[in-house]
Amino acid sequence: MKSRRVIRAFLSVYLWGFILYQSTPVIVIPSTNYAPKELSPVPVLYTYTYAYGVKTAFKHHAGSIENLLEALRKKAVDFAFGDFPEAIAYRLYPVPKDIGCAVVRVSDTGIFVRLSHLVFEVIPSLLIFKEPEKVLTRLDPPLGNCTVIAHDGRVLISTFFGLDIPPYSLILDAGRNVFFSREVLIRSPDPEEILRSSIALFGDVSLIAFAYSERSFYLPGESTHYDFRYVLETDVPNPIIYLYRDGELFGIYTQNRINIPLFEEGSYSSVLKSYKFRIGAFYFGVRTLAVVPPIRLL
Repeated sequence: MKSRRVIRAFLSVYLWGFILYQSTPVIVIPSTNYAPKELSPVPVLYTYTYAYGVKTAFKHHAGSIENLLEALRKKAVDFAFGDFPEAIAYRLYPVPKDIGCAVVRVSDTGIFVRLSHLVFEVIPSLLIFKEPEKVLTRLDPPLGNCTVIAHDGRVLISTFFGLDIPPYSLILDAGRNVFFSREVLIRSPDPEEILRSSIALFGDVSLIAFAYSERSFYLPGESTHYDFRYVLETDVPNPIIYLYRDGELFGIYTQNRINIPLFEEGSYSSVLKSYKFRIGAFYFGVRTLAVVPPIRLL
């Protein structure tokens, strides 16, 4: 009988902990933007994905370059910045110094956050054969000139059989950095331009963000003197788009597309989140999915 009471108490505590972890409510008062159904103009963009802060054997860490290149290919990651002494195979580049970006690392999330995520997200998801959310979606990253996700996991053991533990495929599974370009990148990319203009993706999400005026269109990280319309479009179910001006909240939109005319000078950035369900102004299970760097109206 005593053991049954202990089991019931444990299950009760776990159930309430699971509910609290998964569905903590957030109050959201959204606005409505009557965005056109079709994007106009439609920019021609090339999308590149990269990893940042990768550790290899060059700084006395384990891990082979061949395994890293293969993991990049399987993960559809175009190139990586890491502790490489020089450019390698037009896919691996040294980390640039003084990037001026907010760097988000899984290792900085804290042991309590990672343990809670393991207990209340990873284990239950695996038991029902569901892909667990990434721990990064639980963060509320700082806004700045740019935000970059660091893939700073470390290979601890390399064997003579070419096996790395943990494998690079696991290290690279911590989110994505995405860069939009008007032109095809040929061989060596410009690190400063890429880092300044990168969109940090904390979860599995597809989005496009840009601005346009009568004269041209502008990508994240760029500036213009002309009034523009800010556009963000995503396929996320239950989206919440937070739009900021100079770091201050400018508007909240619970829709998949916004197209907002902007006339005041400032730096306009955005954060994409999602929620599981809502009751009135209370939104439950809010997760961070992407951080878009600012487009500046001068």
